Amino acid sequence: MFGIPRDEIKRKGFHLLSLIYTFGYWHLPKTTIIWGLAVAIAIVVLCECLRFKIPRFNDFFKNNFKGFYRPEEADKISGLIGTLSGALLTVLIFPNRYAVIASFLYFAFGDSAAALAGKALGRHKTFAEKSLEGSLACFAVCFTIGLFIFNWQVALMGAATAMMVEAIPWKISDNFWMQIINAGILTLLSNMTTANYNLAA
Repeated sequence: MFGIPRDEIKRKGFHLLSLIYTFGYWHLPKTTIIWGLAVAIAIVVLCECLRFKIPRFNDFFKNNFKGFYRPEEADKISGLIGTLSGALLTVLIFPNRYAVIASFLYFAFGDSAAALAGKALGRHKTFAEKSLEGSLACFAVCFTIGLFIFNWQVALMGAATAMMVEAIPWKISDNFWMQIINAGILTLLSNMTTANYNLAA
């Protein structure tokens, strides 16, 4: 589709599973989400340990989940640990519900838009060897999301932050950092301005 590799679509579709804890965070008690994320991390860590200790289990994983990870990641620790850990730390550190929910949505949709637009339309490389087109797609999606939650000034600055965080070539997965940094910046911006939240509590 539009020149996007099928595996990339699979990977970014998998990103949308983060909407499970996003939805839960908005509707369930905070402690429930904390425990849920902690248990999920423990299960993934256990599976990763088994995967590297038992070759047959690792082969089963690679054969049945092919496309959800890049070939060079097949024998590395799953990025899902970074994603879930980033979400857990975001919930633990930041009390601003609007900032946290926006950071989760930025990750689910903004990061996916950057990757898919970059694969389909990317022609101009940035300093981090990612595409300008992908970064602009991330900005557009995050700004649109932000307008449903914040006033336009916070939405604009939050989207710009998300775009820059997504463009940085992190040594540790950007799935980890994107949620934490965006929530921190959005919390700061909300505290510095009259946030005028648009999302009903």
